[in-house]
Amino acid sequence: MSQRHLKVDLPHLLSVGDTDRYLNAALEDIVTNYPPRSRYPPDALHGLWGGPTGVAYLLLQVSAHRPELIIRGHPAADWARAYIAPGSRGHSLRLGSHGCGLSDEKLAYEAVRCAVSADLADVRQLLSSVSQLMAVSDDDYPDEMLYGRAGTLYLLRMVRRWVPGSSDLVDPAVAEISNTVLARGPRWRWHGKRYLGAVHGDVGIVTQLVLTSPELAPRLQPAVEKLLGMQREDGNWPSSEESNGHGGKGLVQFCHGATGFVLSLAALRPHFPDLHAEFYAAIRKGRECIWSQGLLKKEPCLCHGIFGNALALASGPQRDHFLAIATPENVARMKKSDPSVFERADYGRSYSTTSSYAPSAVWTWLVRQEQEPRMLGYSDV
Repeated sequence: MSQRHLKVDLPHLLSVGDTDRYLNAALEDIVTNYPPRSRYPPDALHGLWGGPTGVAYLLLQVSAHRPELIIRGHPAADWARAYIAPGSRGHSLRLGSHGCGLSDEKLAYEAVRCAVSADLADVRQLLSSVSQLMAVSDDDYPDEMLYGRAGTLYLLRMVRRWVPGSSDLVDPAVAEISNTVLARGPRWRWHGKRYLGAVHGDVGIVTQLVLTSPELAPRLQPAVEKLLGMQREDGNWPSSEESNGHGGKGLVQFCHGATGFVLSLAALRPHFPDLHAEFYAAIRKGRECIWSQGLLKKEPCLCHGIFGNALALASGPQRDHFLAIATPENVARMKKSDPSVFERADYGRSYSTTSSYAPSAVWTWLVRQEQEPRMLGYSDV
């Protein structure tokens, strides 16, 4: 199998400098080449991490981080409202068509609409949809992020963060879903396998449970200790429990492997004071793995590319080197030299917020100077 990553060219580390021009260019790219529409076809709707709903949430975050930015004559908050406009999804939304997590367009749309409008009436509509999902059999949906209950917990936490006064409405649903996930764990499965990573596995489920309800941390400490103990000698984690101990370096990206674990552990660390030393050691070792194996050949993005891996590195020269490789001019130069490098990795979904270049770049340039950046749609609230 060909190597998934590029070699770090020591000692010639690159610096990235002022990145506002890259942020502005990525924002211009989105609103110019993927503008808001009065109506979207069903195949353009992919939940929180793809399509217009994901772009609306990304632009809402831009408006909070950088309210002074103007994109083609309008502030980011105006663009967020345009992408989430009522009626733009038509009557095509069917509850549960993509599970009950971040990929379900109806849930994601209603949650982002709440965040943009800050209207309690919209919160009640979302909770009506969530209650319908909670009424079905526990076996109908998984517990992971993308298609399952952990993703629903994130959406509810997101609404609670953006809509003042919504906690009393949201918290009963949070409690019911959390209790269901806890009752089905700690040996959660997705497609019959014991996945471990941030998007489909244990560390993602634990992260959403604890960030949504910090009081659950003591109950989940044994599961966290087990995950810490599964880190490999090279600093990576296996994608699944079944693949543990079978050799190979495995994946080093947000959805599977060290990147997702490092970003999760950084967010979880304040909630596990008895494990600070273990967290510190695991994060340090995970970052060593990302540095040596994480300069990925896929197009730079958050989910499985250089952008996500860079945000998991410590602030400083190593993060800056990864980001310098991922600037538009360097990507173009390297692709011209080797067309097999930086091929699209967005599964054909244009302007996916986590697996397309421009939206991933927006989030990266927005938070890249933070000591421990959070991941969009995962640990950002």
